[in-house]
Amino acid sequence: MILIDAINHIKDAKSVIVVSHIAPDGDAIGTVTGMYKVLKKMGKEVDVFIEDEIPEMYNFVPNVDKISRPFYKEADVVLIFDCADEERLGSTKELLKTSAVTINIDHHISNTLYAKLNYVDTNAAATAEIAYQIVKLLGVEFDEEIATSLYTAILTDSGGFMYESTTSITHQIAGDLINNGAKFKEIGDKVFNTLKFNKAKLLGRALNSLTLYKDGRVAYMEILKKDFQETNTNLSHIENIITYARNIEGVEVAVLLVEKEEEIKISLRSKEKIDVNKIANIFGGGGHVRAAGCIIKGNIQEAKEKILQVIFKELEG
Repeated sequence: MILIDAINHIKDAKSVIVVSHIAPDGDAIGTVTGMYKVLKKMGKEVDVFIEDEIPEMYNFVPNVDKISRPFYKEADVVLIFDCADEERLGSTKELLKTSAVTINIDHHISNTLYAKLNYVDTNAAATAEIAYQIVKLLGVEFDEEIATSLYTAILTDSGGFMYESTTSITHQIAGDLINNGAKFKEIGDKVFNTLKFNKAKLLGRALNSLTLYKDGRVAYMEILKKDFQETNTNLSHIENIITYARNIEGVEVAVLLVEKEEEIKISLRSKEKIDVNKIANIFGGGGHVRAAGCIIKGNIQEAKEKILQVIFKELEG
């Protein structure tokens, strides 16, 4: 699909549903809220669905209160942003079975092209970069709310413009969003320099589990169910915690295991050499070359042994 196909369907639609993946991150939240405002300015009937908790750190994002839990509903178009496969949609995937034109817009290399129309640009640092192009093609004028949402999305998914996925185009788009009202200092402070007390306690639990392997090239952390209970936190508070492991000098691969009911959520990050998307794919997950994730059924010790075995093999290869 070329992007103009999506534009034409959006223009023709009277009603649009905008969705993204479970465990939403900044790119997901910023993109769907930005597109909500764009579509409302176009006079569309708009619903935004995400089946999961929205992390408190994103409460400042304009129109985040418009995101609700999914329910079965008909629409002319369903826009799916930043979701590599239909399972990551949770129950929202039921919308794929409706008569709507489903449009999958993403930047993950692991995208399975599951919608009726699919546009995946793996060169984009964030899905919001593609959303920015969509807004331009739709001819909708940017305002402060749209600019703030999309800037937040790009800032977070580019790691503060420090991940290697960042390009000159990323900076050009960010600059234009700033010119259109995104207050970069305030957004940066909210995203990177503000920490709730309970999340700080959860971070402490993760750091207490920090272990280095393979001469310091692998950093391992884990968060147990009891850690959430005892710090009054939940899964929405784990965002960015793995960065502390990745940033350790000499570390090439960082892995964070999070204990859930009967399964373990695994986050992977790397710096220069290891393709963590390849590792995640082995366990049915995916993502990017330097950032990926997967789920392993069973207990945390079994999951730890399985994921470390694969990581060690990749390092030795």
